Amino acid sequence: MLVLSRRSNQKIVFPDIQTTIQIVAVKGNIVRLGIDAPEQVAVYREELLQKEGFSAEAAASVPPSGKNEAAHLLNNLLNINTVGLGLLRRQLALGQVGEMQSTLDKIESNLQNIQQRAEHFQTGPPPAPRSQFLLGNVKRRALVVEDDCNECELLAGFLRLAGLDVHTAGDGAAALDYLQSQGKPDFVLLDMILPRCDGPTTVRAIRRNPAYAGLRIFGVTGAPVEQFNLVEGPNGIDHWFRKPLNPEVLLRELQRPPADEPEA
Repeated sequence: MLVLSRRSNQKIVFPDIQTTIQIVAVKGNIVRLGIDAPEQVAVYREELLQKEGFSAEAAASVPPSGKNEAAHLLNNLLNINTVGLGLLRRQLALGQVGEMQSTLDKIESNLQNIQQRAEHFQTGPPPAPRSQFLLGNVKRRALVVEDDCNECELLAGFLRLAGLDVHTAGDGAAALDYLQSQGKPDFVLLDMILPRCDGPTTVRAIRRNPAYAGLRIFGVTGAPVEQFNLVEGPNGIDHWFRKPLNPEVLLRELQRPPADEPEA
């Protein structure tokens, strides 16, 4: 382990991954860090990585036969980081300094190990005002379906700051239960690889039910979309988003009115 001492405004540079960490402020036992990194660089707290059952040391020793599973996890880590950075930018713009520390905690620690993992994996416009997500005086409603708690929390937080009323579900079965009890939202953001009831099964169940006609479903995945055998359009997935997710691009797509709704 490399141990460094830095003063306020000094930097730590990772040239191989084009990433810089700057010590922004030190107050008591809390250090505030500024991170300048490409979108593909993931940041993950060690204890959360271990909760997934995948340590940094394990990542360095994944045999060739296990690369697919490792790559899937890495995609999710990248997605958590990009969503977290998007949330952090919005919290900064709104002056939510207290909330920023919690978000930063979620996205900072993976920089320590990203170079090691990367070696083994080598073989838009500004956000719209909140009023664009109002229907009359009611916020538009989104359902985020994601089994990774951190990823779900970060994405939901980002969308709430954008002006949406956001609800969450941990898998397809919970999503279908939500639709039955709470009615049709305006959007569903649906991960494809889920426990109990996966994304494709959830999409087909929704599209078979006339009560959910017109519901916009956005598929989110790090896997090739062809493997899910879903059509693109009102009878399947309205739009695909690949992980790592760019939350601002997602927001721009959510702001587009459906075909039967005129532009504002």
